[in-house]
Amino acid sequence: MALYPVIMCGGAGTRLWPASRPSRPKQFLALAGERSLFQETVARCAPLASGAGRLIVVAGVQHAGWIDRQLADLGVEAAVLLEPEPRDSAPAMAAAAAWIAQRDPEGVAAFVASDHFIPDHDAFRRAVREAAGAAETGRIVTLGVRPRSPSSAYGYIKPAGRGLSAVEAFVEKPDAATAETYIGAGYLWNSGNFIVSAQTLVEQLERHEPEVLKAARAALPKGETTKLAEAFRTSPKISIDYAVMEKTDAASVLEVDFEWSDLGAWDAIAATGAGSAGAQVVGDSENCLIRAPEGMVVAAVGVSGLAIIVEKDAVLVCDLTRAQDVKGVVEALKAVAPGRLDFETEADRPQTGTLQ
Repeated sequence: MALYPVIMCGGAGTRLWPASRPSRPKQFLALAGERSLFQETVARCAPLASGAGRLIVVAGVQHAGWIDRQLADLGVEAAVLLEPEPRDSAPAMAAAAAWIAQRDPEGVAAFVASDHFIPDHDAFRRAVREAAGAAETGRIVTLGVRPRSPSSAYGYIKPAGRGLSAVEAFVEKPDAATAETYIGAGYLWNSGNFIVSAQTLVEQLERHEPEVLKAARAALPKGETTKLAEAFRTSPKISIDYAVMEKTDAASVLEVDFEWSDLGAWDAIAATGAGSAGAQVVGDSENCLIRAPEGMVVAAVGVSGLAIIVEKDAVLVCDLTRAQDVKGVVEALKAVAPGRLDFETEADRPQTGTLQ
């Protein structure tokens, strides 16, 4: 069996404005250490492709430069599939599965997000390899993280048992009270990682969303080009959860206990303990996350529990308990200051591999 780690580089990271922008989304930022989240994911996943497998990256064509630079910084090679436009996770996964199946009908794909925080690389790889064994038998295995708190920021999975088991239900992000009941009932956080043979995913898409598979197959690049063809735009825009996981009878979950976060908002960045960056002077302040670009100093006195995020064209000051509400700020900006939704010129966008 050959393993093909597939790093999915979609997502806008709108709750991490003003650092995360459409032209520089969060996966290319160093938000929890010296390397970007994408680079950490590459380092975590590349060893899985040893032997006959291959590392694959699926990303938007507008982010090709980031991919090339940050892979080069690590000295890692990958097959890169570039989407002409985002169509959500199912079409992206369909393209990668079709690409793998075309080259290796027995290949097993490990679909992982490019922007998750998993500091224990060895534990992650052990889990993927265990899940791959079940994937060889035709199961679609997702990694379910044992919750550390009743979070309302994540979706949940109801497993049929402990360890590796069938999935009884996928549930959406709950309110705080419902999350408490899920914890007591043994539910797991839905990490959004999927391990499945390329052929199984192709068959499932053929059964449940044939138009997605049709577009993906038609879009496969010819020769050495990495860009998916224009046929990719004809795919229905749909997530893998709705396209397959909520319909299939082949879903399994592997319970894992390593540290994991999707780093979806500034409170999650603060919780890593490694999110601050730049020059800062702090007096009588605690539990603050402060990030500033090179050449700028942030001084904070007598405050606590704040995210202070400085970019050259925008500043966010946010109570960390309200971090999820930053998405509303981005929505408001569309009306009052649309120019601040992204960097105005290419020169405004930091281009280094290890970003602050």
